[in-house]
Amino acid sequence: MKKTTKHTTRTRKFAATGQAVLAASLMAASSHAANISFDAPVSAMNTSVLDIPWLAGGTFVQGVTYGSGAKSFTTAGGQSISLAGDAGTGLGDLDMPALTPSLTSGYYNAGTQWGGSMLAANTDVLEWTDALKGNLWHNNASDATRPLTLHLAGLQIGQAYWVSLFSADARFTDRDQAYWCNFSGGTFSGGTSGSFSQNPANMVYGTFTADAVYQDIFIQATDLTGAADTTLAAYTLYAAPVPEPGTFAMVAGGFGMLLAGFRMRKNK
Repeated sequence: MKKTTKHTTRTRKFAATGQAVLAASLMAASSHAANISFDAPVSAMNTSVLDIPWLAGGTFVQGVTYGSGAKSFTTAGGQSISLAGDAGTGLGDLDMPALTPSLTSGYYNAGTQWGGSMLAANTDVLEWTDALKGNLWHNNASDATRPLTLHLAGLQIGQAYWVSLFSADARFTDRDQAYWCNFSGGTFSGGTSGSFSQNPANMVYGTFTADAVYQDIFIQATDLTGAADTTLAAYTLYAAPVPEPGTFAMVAGGFGMLLAGFRMRKNK
């Protein structure tokens, strides 16, 4: 009978622990990003929509506008905001987190464009009007085969985030799309915004808690009568505040009231 020494036992325990850590690492690396809870679209024709996460105590993390170059301006609520440009290439800008290929899917199929006909009217700020007239787009292939993908990188695991997604295309009446948080095997799943029109310009909020250092948001063309194009004019990402346990509900409720108030003003 072979005698087991203390050294052998320790070696086996160390190996087992190492295998467990490796397995956990591989599982984390291959897991899907977090589920996203999307709100109903609201008009993006006033810079006050950019202020909602800021007024709720959020901290600006990153923001990009596509097709028109970087933009810096003051919003309706007095927020000084700077949106990075996409350098005009539409693909592979490593310094632009939204333009690097997805770590999980590799999807990022897109180009950039800018045109005055993208927007039916002017917003309250010239720079924001200009930003909404440009976009990152994907032509005729953004359905369940090769969706346009926004890749948010550099996230902190366990941090709650608020993402605002902006799109505009007034050239067509049937230019509809939807956001999803998962895409695999040709199937969209998880949280979704549902189908919405891009005419006039719309903003969709999404909330999630990062379970990876990245988050992918997939864009699906939902209009069946026109070209299956999808667009993204801009996005902003804010880190939600980490309040004391007793004030968490108050902060969450305040954010909801700000968004609800904006919808009420829009509907009047």
